[in-house]
Amino acid sequence: MGAPAYLQSIYEVAEVKIKKVVYKNRIRLKEFFVDFDKLRSGFIFENQFLSGLSMAGLDKHLTASQLQALADAYKTPETDRLSKVDYRRFCEDINTVFTESELEKDPLKEVPAEPSELLDKTRYDFSSKQLPEEREAQLESIMSKLREECQIKGIMVKPFFDDAAHDKNSCHMVNHVTVSQFKQGLGVKMGFTSLSQADIGVLIEKFLDDEYPPGDMINYVAFAHCLNPVTPDYD
Repeated sequence: MGAPAYLQSIYEVAEVKIKKVVYKNRIRLKEFFVDFDKLRSGFIFENQFLSGLSMAGLDKHLTASQLQALADAYKTPETDRLSKVDYRRFCEDINTVFTESELEKDPLKEVPAEPSELLDKTRYDFSSKQLPEEREAQLESIMSKLREECQIKGIMVKPFFDDAAHDKNSCHMVNHVTVSQFKQGLGVKMGFTSLSQADIGVLIEKFLDDEYPPGDMINYVAFAHCLNPVTPDYD
């Protein structure tokens, strides 16, 4: 890496933190930088790079010195490209937590192991958050009515939110939508007009993912699975 020696250990700690957050939340890093790179050169200015990290919610997990160490690690020399940051190489390095970008060219290339603490592939399929007993009772009453409505109208919930999650103006965080998108999906998209604001508040309270930056993201997959339970396939 291009980081100064005294910043190397800070960078290494920051890299491990980012890989964990990116893997856990399935953040598509490149999408937070490409708009700054009009010529698609792979290089952007340092302030743009730091803005991209912030938009991805990564600044909430790192100190100011760690953010700076990342920028310094991927800076080009001042005589080359006006000391811009090589965000493309940064994304490739971080994304090795998923797979190697050159794997298709070399199928035998060794792929780094996934972080052991992040191997649960079903972590988005349910909400483990337990509300107070009275709120859980309210929730079950609400969900029971919505399940019945889904069955009568043939509503499949997840596809509505999939579209929102992939919208160009979304946060691009897999299996999550913003609170605003969640409300819009319930009303405008799926037509759950019987829901009161209090009902929607209970749903948000249950399915809000507290671990997910920036703190206002709804785990819509868990919500969808409660309304349209996935039936396992039997051979």
